[in-house]
Amino acid sequence: MATYRVYGTVKASPADTDWELLTETSDAVVATRLAHESEGTFWRRLTEDGQVVLDRV
Repeated sequence: MATYRVYGTVKASPADTDWELLTETSDAVVATRLAHESEGTFWRRLTEDGQVVLDRV
């Protein structure tokens, strides 16, 4: 089963070290929905098993 992680950053032009883990889940639908929310972050990123799926949403 895949593991999805959603990261967020408040930086407009983030470096790789600027991303903070917001949530981790095995549910792709939940992860995708959370990646598209913007509360408290400038950018969000979604990974599946360590690979970037959506970058800078």
